[in-house]
Formats: sequence, structure tokens, C-alpha cells
Amino acid sequence: MVPGLLQTGAYARAVISRIANVPGSEVEDRVAARLGHQALFSRTRPARFTFFVHESALRLPVGGPAVMSEQLHHLLRMSVRPYIALRVVPLDLGAHAGMAGSFKLLEFAEFEPVAYVDSETTSLFLEEPEEIAAYRNVLRALAGTALGEEQSREVIATLATELYPDGESHHDGPRGRQARLAHEQLQRG
Repeated sequence: MVPGLLQTGAYARAVISRIANVPGSEVEDRVAARLGHQALFSRTRPARFTFFVHESALRLPVGGPAVMSEQLHHLLRMSVRPYIALRVVPLDLGAHAGMAGSFKLLEFAEFEPVAYVDSETTSLFLEEPEEIAAYRNVLRALAGTALGEEQSREVIATLATELYPDGESHHDGPRGRQARLAHEQLQRG
């Protein structure tokens, strides 16, 4: 799926509400928590992020056409920020280095790196050197096979317009205009 830090509220709600072990009464709190993590992007000096997103996650119709259109346009807006690298792992690649599952590799200036793995029933922080080396190896392999940032934006823009041609009409107001402008800028180069 689209990484939590890059999810819109509607997309997060659609994902969280379908998790079998999340009671309906907790959905809104979990959405708020997920969106709260995005405050990382508002820091004076935000951290640098590299996201590898499989193309299938961009094609999976989570929450319906309006939700997906908004999500794809949000990814386009986020992908032009200087501290965010968003790279698509193409569907036609087939098997790839990240197939074992999603993870986060957290690297710090003052602390040792940590890998974070999350599943249905547990979350793990891995810090042994060989574990970190394994996850760095996966990231190197993904970096070697994923599309570049500009190519990734082109794929996202194409999917947004081909899969959800009327999706933008569902977005009234400034956000919808911003999405259209971002897409038009990408088309002009």
C-alpha cells in the first residue's frame, strides 16, 4: 500500500477500516494518529525520506475513484519536495528485492540505525549490525531496479489521469486546483 506518511486521510481511513482486527470505534483515532505522524514534514529542518512504492499499490483501488485520485495527486505534490524521494517499483519488473514485506530503515546522525518491521500482531525494532546490513542490501537492490524520481512522477501522473479521469472533478476548492496545476506542470516538463 501507499506508505502511511504519504497517505491522505480518506485513503488511510479506507485502509484502516478494512483491517480485520481494528474495531470500528478505533478507526478515526488510528487515522488521526497516522496523519499526525506527517508533522515530520513540517519541521523547520525535515528529515530526508526515500520511499519505494510498488506500482501495484498505486493501481489498487482503495476507497474508490475519488479517494485514489486524491491520493495519487497527493503523491505528486509530495514527490516534488526536496527532502522526499519517491520511487516506483514497476509492476513489469515482477519479483523484486522488497517482496518479503515493508519496513523502515531509520538512520540518525547521533545514534545507530534501526530497522522497523510491522505486522498484524507485532512490531519489531531490529538493531543488530547483520540485520541492518540485510535491510540496507534490500534498499540497494530496490534503488537499482526502481524507476528514477522523474519517471516515477510520470507513472503516477499517468495512472491518475488514465485510471481516474474524472477523479479531479470530485475535488472542489484549492486542493483540486493544486492537483490539476501539479499535473499540468508535470505534463509541460
